[in-house]
Amino acid sequence: MSALLPHTPPVERSGSGSQVVTLGDDGSDAVFSVLSSTVARQVLGELYRSPATQSELADRVDTSIQNVSYHLDNLVDAGLVDVVDEWYSEKGRRMDVYAPEGSPLVLVVGDDTGTKDAASDAEPQPTEPLPRPEN
Repeated sequence: MSALLPHTPPVERSGSGSQVVTLGDDGSDAVFSVLSSTVARQVLGELYRSPATQSELADRVDTSIQNVSYHLDNLVDAGLVDVVDEWYSEKGRRMDVYAPEGSPLVLVVGDDTGTKDAASDAEPQPTEPLPRPEN
């Protein structure tokens, strides 16, 4: 039956650029409000590790599916998380797969003049291997 109903196919994430939220943005109240919850921050952190369904997130964060559902709704409303795919359970039930909107999330407090610099500074930079210590 698993051949008929794929459980966890790979998820392609389209939004790989950083998401910048400044204190003066229209949606910043929602972002800062949702991030005031420890559970919401844990859920968002887990989604940055890998996309997941509600039940997977509940297991990872050690809370109920209802609690995860509540916080995911708030994260989606704030524009931090989105449904990126659908998976099917072994019983054939459709499950939404969630992932963060942007990677990384940059919160800027201050004027907007440094917003682009903050976003570019937050982009992952190629790193060179550390030199090995000589013995």
